[in-house]
Amino acid sequence: MPKKSQSNSLSKIKQETSVGSRIFEALIEGEISQLLDELFAVLSDEQRVTVFAQLQGNTQETLTQIIAPPQTVEQVKTSKAQPTSLAKLAQTWSQLWGEWNQIILSASQSEGKYIVQEASWEEPYFDDCTLVEDLEAVAQKMKPLVKTAFENGFSNDDGFAASLLSAESEISNGIPDWMEIANGIHLEGATTYCLLEWEWLLVQSQGQNGFKLAQKIREWDEEFYHTSLDDDAVTDFFSNLLDVEKKLIFDGMTANREVQEWKHDLENTHSSWHIVYMELMQQFATPEIYLNNLRATISQEWQNGLPVIEDLLAKQEYRESLTVIQETLDALLKNKPDLNPWTPENSLLFVAVSGFSYAPGNWEKEKTLLRYYQQAVRELGEIERVNALSIQHITFECCYDWSSMFKAFAEIPVNKDTHKALFTSWRESIINVVHYTDIHIFIQIKNP
Repeated sequence: MPKKSQSNSLSKIKQETSVGSRIFEALIEGEISQLLDELFAVLSDEQRVTVFAQLQGNTQETLTQIIAPPQTVEQVKTSKAQPTSLAKLAQTWSQLWGEWNQIILSASQSEGKYIVQEASWEEPYFDDCTLVEDLEAVAQKMKPLVKTAFENGFSNDDGFAASLLSAESEISNGIPDWMEIANGIHLEGATTYCLLEWEWLLVQSQGQNGFKLAQKIREWDEEFYHTSLDDDAVTDFFSNLLDVEKKLIFDGMTANREVQEWKHDLENTHSSWHIVYMELMQQFATPEIYLNNLRATISQEWQNGLPVIEDLLAKQEYRESLTVIQETLDALLKNKPDLNPWTPENSLLFVAVSGFSYAPGNWEKEKTLLRYYQQAVRELGEIERVNALSIQHITFECCYDWSSMFKAFAEIPVNKDTHKALFTSWRESIINVVHYTDIHIFIQIKNP
């Protein structure tokens, strides 16, 4: 046998027959823990130093932190959690990837865990919700390890995005041809964070900046067919980057906002990229630019009109504020074409937006819109509309408080037609929800 092979063989035998290996094989974790406690109790400081000197540097450092815990209150506050060696972290990381891959494997099997049939007469379906929950449970454990794993090269994996893209293909090919991933694979927060953190570390290692990260994540979004990231996790991740990186992202998005790949997302209020862009715009652009961009999206998100109206009122631009108020109301009531354009004198806004339910405290934005409307028309001297808006506002607060509503209709001066229209609107909404046992209220409402 060649000397090198002989040496390797002897080394392997020695490792396999070492006292430590045999103890590890023979005892359970609790027994090994007790043994170490007893050994360290009798070792002198000099002996411990001698033993530690035989170990790898990171192992020495970890053991030293364990043996010599923080002594002062300040050290305790600033110290990390239980020290763990890189070798142990690498082992944990590998085990977690094993769990992750096992989930994907099971998901790609035609009779695996995620093929569910709730009753014998029902068609089986792919349980994407449980798949997402299982991936999230593993990702929760991986989340604090991502940076350490990347920087120390714990594995040769290409990252979470590549793994999920491959998983899509494996699942689609593995489940029966007639079965679909009907609801999609909507990743949760920890899974999304792990993907973003890994890609950010990769981008940084290549000397690229935050906008390159945004481009990469957009590209992954395009490549995914069934999988989608958690929007809140995406916006939170980019919001927590350093300001210098956020400024680069903002400049990159602004420079590319008319490019096809970015235009749709940056103009779509339901896109996480639009949310990120608007947050960055609020931080780095002028107030005028930010508000102009908000106004352009009122038709998609009526609430975006509120800051614009507030700014116009502060500038005493009351006529222009009424134009934006009408745009905002049109967006709020866009699913009710019979009420567009809506006026405060003709029907109750609360009835239009609430249907037959009422949850106190859930209408703050609607009440703010009415308050802005009232402020604008008051400054313009439109007293009839001011009073009609007072009844509108009270209805949001007291729609099902009969005495408050009767008092409002009796005391707030509006003309006969406005009074009749608003009272009829309120009465009809109450009739639709009141119980037959409240017939006496029926009579009172019909005959105020």
